Amino acid sequence: MLRAAAALALLGACAHIPEDRYGVDRLRFEGTEEMDHRALRACLATSARERFRINFGAGASPSCGQPPFDARNLQLGLWRWPWADWPVYDRNVFERDLQRIERWYRARGYYDAEVVSATFDPPVAAERDRVESDEGEALCEREDEGEGCRLRIAITVEEGEPVQTASLSLRGHEELDEDTRDALEGAWQLEVGERFDEAYYDRSKARMLRVLRDAAYGCAAVEGQVEVDPEARTAAVAVRVDPGPTCVLGDITVTGHEDLSERVIRASADLSPGDRYTDALLDEAQHFVYSLGAFASVEVVSRPRRDEEGACTGVVDVEIRVTPGRRLRYGVGGGVLAGTYTSGTQQQDVRQWDIHLLAFVEHRNFLGGLRRIRLEARPKLVFQPETNPFPPPRFGIDLRVLLRQPAFLERRTDLVGETRYDFGPDPNDRFFRHVLDSSLALQRTFWDGRFSASVGVHGNIFLVADEVQTTTSDFELLFADVRGQLDLRDNNRRPTKGLFLSLEMHTSLLDPDRKNIDTWRYVRLVPDVRAYAPLGGRLVLAGRFRLGIMHIWEVDPDLDPVSQALGPQLYRLRSGGASSHRGFLPGFLGDAPQATSDPDFPFRRNSGGTRRWEASLELRVAVSEDFGLVFFGDMGDVNRGVTFEGGELIRDPGFRFDHIRLAVGGGLRYDTIIGPVRFDIGVRVPGAQVLGEADPDSGTSVRLFGLPLNGAFHLTIGEAF
Repeated sequence: MLRAAAALALLGACAHIPEDRYGVDRLRFEGTEEMDHRALRACLATSARERFRINFGAGASPSCGQPPFDARNLQLGLWRWPWADWPVYDRNVFERDLQRIERWYRARGYYDAEVVSATFDPPVAAERDRVESDEGEALCEREDEGEGCRLRIAITVEEGEPVQTASLSLRGHEELDEDTRDALEGAWQLEVGERFDEAYYDRSKARMLRVLRDAAYGCAAVEGQVEVDPEARTAAVAVRVDPGPTCVLGDITVTGHEDLSERVIRASADLSPGDRYTDALLDEAQHFVYSLGAFASVEVVSRPRRDEEGACTGVVDVEIRVTPGRRLRYGVGGGVLAGTYTSGTQQQDVRQWDIHLLAFVEHRNFLGGLRRIRLEARPKLVFQPETNPFPPPRFGIDLRVLLRQPAFLERRTDLVGETRYDFGPDPNDRFFRHVLDSSLALQRTFWDGRFSASVGVHGNIFLVADEVQTTTSDFELLFADVRGQLDLRDNNRRPTKGLFLSLEMHTSLLDPDRKNIDTWRYVRLVPDVRAYAPLGGRLVLAGRFRLGIMHIWEVDPDLDPVSQALGPQLYRLRSGGASSHRGFLPGFLGDAPQATSDPDFPFRRNSGGTRRWEASLELRVAVSEDFGLVFFGDMGDVNRGVTFEGGELIRDPGFRFDHIRLAVGGGLRYDTIIGPVRFDIGVRVPGAQVLGEADPDSGTSVRLFGLPLNGAFHLTIGEAF
């Protein structure tokens, strides 16, 4: 019964060809030897039915009129989904497309290109775009009863020889400063001796105009002329720039905001009359106003003032034009969270995954002032695999409240308060616990968002729910939380070059009577450095080096011995997992189990440590737009740094750089809208674990496809770093 219902639902979702029309099944090009037929297809109205494809090339799917036009990427067409729409053939539209093809080639520099022929299968479609009948029978094979016919079209193009760029001339910039002159000369997208292309010509002028406006020439103009010699197949390109005077900002106005706070909008834009004008300044203002979250669209429009004769006065008025969006938003959904756990600012790899529901409500002008409040609930089924990847699920729930006040004290400083309640199994163990996590912080970004900083107060209440006393101690914790991040990458989702630096620090706080509010007195530091370098083609070399320091100098003697030695369960230094050391299971990099002063509380392999270092080197290969390969080497160590002698805690922290614990491996990537889905396998290298010593026992037994693996494998979402 269920199968029949599913079949009926699938049939109902299938796409159909209208009874009297042709559905375009295939649109094929012949003769496109130098140009990419995909870039040509993007500019045509006639299209074929979509097919699921694998593109073996690093470039994205082309857009009409957007370079590159000559990429030669191999595509593998696999299948069509039953619900994929059938594009209907229209003869008039197709005739115009044939003209578009020749015009497209002229824009690419092929002035002699022409469409030689267009063939149709069935041939009758060449005369009419309607399915005709002969004595009740169609002159083609119908797709199904009551449907039209499939149509295959082949277009043959003769490209000819392209026009080459013979010369590039730039005038009008002679009186500008050297840096601006150099930037203008570097804005050319055409090269002498290479194919002339209108898109690169227009892009060159646009880049030159941007250079001038970012140098404060708000009234700048750029004009160009191209002289084409059809017989010699050459093009002489001349561009003249008119900078005009340097400009400053004039009047700043806000429109379209209705009852939303104009003060906050102005503060977020951070524009003032008399400021030096640049396009980059306006782009930054647009970004920060839009990030308030209350607007469907934001435009920052410049209007240079001109005198009676039309000459630029050097003053540019600015209008911030906004369109409010929905203020109250709510929804219900679901998802899967695999391999990571976040508590406050800390994210760590864990041997846990969950299936959860998500319900949220959010108001983006709470009590006015463009405050944002979001309430979220996530009931979840938590799986903690050991030998079985699908163990019996355990229930948990995650409740969150987030409040953000923009323009607090200062124009671009936000006050952010967050409270989270989490009930469920501990991600590093199996006991149930309650965690109440609250924070209040000031957050600020600088340099167009490249640098961000946060200073705040953070508190935790951790209560063990199980009636098992040999797990870990309950605790209350209050600490100052300071974070800084410098992001110089070209793309934070798929970086190919650049640098990323971050530092996280928190330290326990004292009450006015100098009595410790916390159960520890400590400082925790985590610096992180990442670098990315393109190697040419589709190769990127990525590297990371990260340290962790947990310095504890006073503890509550009522804590269990492990907590006394290593600090709060939530913030211990751990390593191993998909985003750290991939040769180990989550949290299992480090020292072997060891006894403490209490036999009921031993150090476990994933108890964590007080010193951590990690180093990774990764070669990323873009096989296609969506698929990639990775080859990596990971090293690192977690040092517990404590022992118990005669029941007394002895601290001996330090970085053990001779404990390299090298693992090498590779992985697959499939890029999605939420990030790359990746599968990595890391294998520990024999003899390269602890220098000068025999390889220690890893304490884990991993099997892949039934075979033992001296390492670990990981399936998750997002790059390792």
